Amino acid sequence: MIIAISHQKGGVGKSTLAYNLSVELSKKYKVNVIDLDVQQTITACNIIRRKFGQKKLNILHFDDKKDFVDFLNTDDESNITIIDTGGFDSGLNRVAMYAADLIITPVSTEFLEVIGLEKYKKIIKEVSKKVKKNIKTHVVLNKIHHSQQNFGDIQNFINNSKEQFILMKSVIRRRSDFAISLSHGFSVCEFDKNSDSSKEIKILISEIADILDFKHSANKLKKGK
Repeated sequence: MIIAISHQKGGVGKSTLAYNLSVELSKKYKVNVIDLDVQQTITACNIIRRKFGQKKLNILHFDDKKDFVDFLNTDDESNITIIDTGGFDSGLNRVAMYAADLIITPVSTEFLEVIGLEKYKKIIKEVSKKVKKNIKTHVVLNKIHHSQQNFGDIQNFINNSKEQFILMKSVIRRRSDFAISLSHGFSVCEFDKNSDSSKEIKILISEIADILDFKHSANKLKKGK
């Protein structure tokens, strides 16, 4: 099964989210990670991870669209492939969108996020039309101020765009331990398993497991080593 962390807007926290999900899911399942981001943040963190004695992730890179499509066509329910797309629109990122079993789009609640989602909505419509299926993305509120409870503008936009967006229940708040843990190649759960950030990532993973029905696929998913 394929999970794409996707948004054409940069700076929304795609790589940080993709890295934390990849590390934690790899402890239980066989996980492939595809780094399509030009900054290759996940790749860099994986190098640091190895230096600190942690088990490294299996990271793949693709520049050729055909090679990328051929790899995705080999995907099945025995493993999980997590794709960190770049913060831009491209052919490879669009392939990730239509190939994914689940698209996750992280956004904050700043006003400009609505503009970014409006542009992404247009891309989703274009890809949906091309592949002749209705593509939806699950939006997760990310990098949210620790005290904010009102998400009205984003919620209203998503509620008015239900053909393209589904708002997830999980909320990931902006905290320094995300940056600190990444600088050591750790997930926030490895850095401090009892932190609020760790709890939020675990809740997000649980929500993803429910959406993709991991329990039903348990016999097919290969266990991580």
